[in-house]
Amino acid sequence: MKERTVPTIAEETGRAVVHPWLCDAMGHLATQHYMRFYDDAFFHLFAKLGPVVVETAERRVGWADVRHEVLYLQELQAGDLVVLRSAVVKIGRSSLTHRTYISRVSDNVVCSTLESTTVRFDLEARRSIEIEPQIRESAHALLIA
Repeated sequence: MKERTVPTIAEETGRAVVHPWLCDAMGHLATQHYMRFYDDAFFHLFAKLGPVVVETAERRVGWADVRHEVLYLQELQAGDLVVLRSAVVKIGRSSLTHRTYISRVSDNVVCSTLESTTVRFDLEARRSIEIEPQIRESAHALLIA
């Protein structure tokens, strides 16, 4: 995961402000808040693929993250405005690997990236299941070539 430019296919999945109270003792955005930004972006990306959670009388299905790799490329400090963009990197039988880019609005520099693997998850059985065909089809539209 060395990509420092945002692919044109990536969808906007969030915007945020780095407020002073989100910064740590070193004066930059604290790790816990990067993850909050990334988690919000996940929901926006997966909502583009279909319902994030499916609850019927027969089943409850959602998603579960199983892997994260974060790169911190440039500092984000209080006052920075950021935009998050996300795309699908790989489509498996029961998982999607996706990447989210956090860019500073003022100079469009990619400051951090998260590559995550997320499995389609049976919320009752607590196990992975195969991704439904319509979600797979929607994911192909956001797949980085």
